[in-house]
Amino acid sequence: MFYLLHCIGMFYTSDVNEGLKDLSIKLPLLLFSLAFFFIPKRLLTQEKLWNVFSSFALGLLIMQVFSLGNGLVNAFAGEEFNIKEILYTRLGKKTHTTYFSLYTCFAFMMFYLMPFKKHQALRLITMSWLAIFNVLLSSRIGVLAMVFICVVILCNELFIKKQYVNVLRYLIVCVVFATSFFVVKEFNNRYANIVAKTQIETNKQTKIVDSVSQRSFIYSNVAEILKKSPVIGVGTGDVKGELEDFYSQKGVDFGRYLNAHNQFVQTAIALGVVGLICFLIALFMLSYNFWTKENLILLLSIAILGVFMMTESILERQQGVHFFAFYFVWLSAFAKIGKNKTKN
Repeated sequence: MFYLLHCIGMFYTSDVNEGLKDLSIKLPLLLFSLAFFFIPKRLLTQEKLWNVFSSFALGLLIMQVFSLGNGLVNAFAGEEFNIKEILYTRLGKKTHTTYFSLYTCFAFMMFYLMPFKKHQALRLITMSWLAIFNVLLSSRIGVLAMVFICVVILCNELFIKKQYVNVLRYLIVCVVFATSFFVVKEFNNRYANIVAKTQIETNKQTKIVDSVSQRSFIYSNVAEILKKSPVIGVGTGDVKGELEDFYSQKGVDFGRYLNAHNQFVQTAIALGVVGLICFLIALFMLSYNFWTKENLILLLSIAILGVFMMTESILERQQGVHFFAFYFVWLSAFAKIGKNKTKN
């Protein structure tokens, strides 16, 4: 339905080429959804779904090891060790930092949920690795998301499952995560003077390069951006043009095109309130299926995805679209299994 609305948006867009480009980027949303409906029931088992996640996790861990290894080589290349080579954008050269952090948070949650019959030590080691790597990525929203995940995991084990031994196990992971903050001193630089960076003067041809300042400007002007066509939006292909014109009118220069950095705002600009409501309904329906104690973490995973969407237009890049399509279908499959068990 969401992809169909973007197709409808092509009928009233003026920039057809940009619209077609956007449709091609979002095509996995349609293809993954269609594939889900044709998956044989014999493949919709928890074991098979965890095998799918294992493949994703293995690919992610290989990518992380390669990224860190490449960064360490560059860090030792000079006369002195340059830690910046293994931090932030230099660590994730091949992948946008926020998306890399999103993958990492997802894997962190799923490793917690994954039914390990043995090798509990392997689970803790892997989760600790993911926590440390997330700090090295230095994505603000990614780190905050993982802090929230750690708190929920500890509360789940302590108050719901009442598994006190597990509380101690996962507390070790949390301590490793927290310790990495203090070890990596450069990490704190990204959080310094955040309040000052949110104060921007417009109409003075200001060049804004800091990501906090960029987001602050966009979020503070959301209403003005949306009021041109609040019901059905400006169309699938006109979002880029509308945003660039608005930035120019306000006298700000980002040095390059900058999307809304918020998927909900981005959707509202393109498809209006109609498109935004459809998008929210899809997320709500999936969340509702996990509204049980047994599926607390899966429900949390959807909430975390929503948090990332508050600071990134996830569905404007292939890295985000492919992950979202896979993630949504994978979670939908789990929800479908739960319904089948209820019926039986």
